[in-house]
Amino acid sequence: MGIIQIAMIGIGAVALALMVKQQKSEYALYLSLSAVVLILVFSMNRLQVVMETIRKIEQYTGIDVAMLKILVKLMGITYVAEFASGICKDAGYGAVGTQIEIFGKLSVLAVSMPLLLALIETLQVFLS
Repeated sequence: MGIIQIAMIGIGAVALALMVKQQKSEYALYLSLSAVVLILVFSMNRLQVVMETIRKIEQYTGIDVAMLKILVKLMGITYVAEFASGICKDAGYGAVGTQIEIFGKLSVLAVSMPLLLALIETLQVFLS
């Protein structure tokens, strides 16, 4: 499914949610949540393409598999944190959404430390 179709699903869900929100605000939340889940399902196809490309990069470059796994984890952390934060903010719990974003950023920083150490070691070899 292309970006046009996904955009139409999102815009349609928001338009319906705005109309429903005046009568039953909880139904508007359910409607937007189901649109988000539907778009997430369609996003999984794109994730397969990314994973296949990462495997090809690994084969061509000989980069350590652990480093590529870290990159995949970083993508997952950012996506999940953004997803959960957006849902919380849409539901009116902006403070919770902001805390999820902060935790996501700290998680990215923590998971990326081995990459930073590998980069520093590589630079040390070139500078020595």
